[in-house]
Amino acid sequence: MSTISGGRWVAEIYGCNLEVLENPKLVELALRDAVFKLGAPPGSVQATVYKFYPQGLSAAVLSPVAAVMMHTWPEDKASAALDLYFYKHDVDPESVLRGLARAFGAQEESAFRFWRGNEHEIKRRAQAAHASDPS
Repeated sequence: MSTISGGRWVAEIYGCNLEVLENPKLVELALRDAVFKLGAPPGSVQATVYKFYPQGLSAAVLSPVAAVMMHTWPEDKASAALDLYFYKHDVDPESVLRGLARAFGAQEESAFRFWRGNEHEIKRRAQAAHASDPS
């Protein structure tokens, strides 16, 4: 059986610097840097940032081997949710997450780490077919 590489890190960061958290260009730069550190080759990255008014934003930076998504809640303790997906085994997602927390000036971080192919607390389960299901 082959080894499945990669994983997903889900994090919440709190107490961020609002000037950074509310700046679409700075958010995009930080997420691009994270995707490159997760193994994205130069020229392979695409980004989308949507700024909400009066505050908050959502951003996604994608590549063939990594993706980082973010949604901010400036009104809730200057917080943000981060999703890091990576598909290479030779990257350091923990370092990338710490770098993002620093880039946003986070005072606190909590995260769930999921490595593909390992035992973990989340278990897959089949969904029961419903009688009203047309298939």
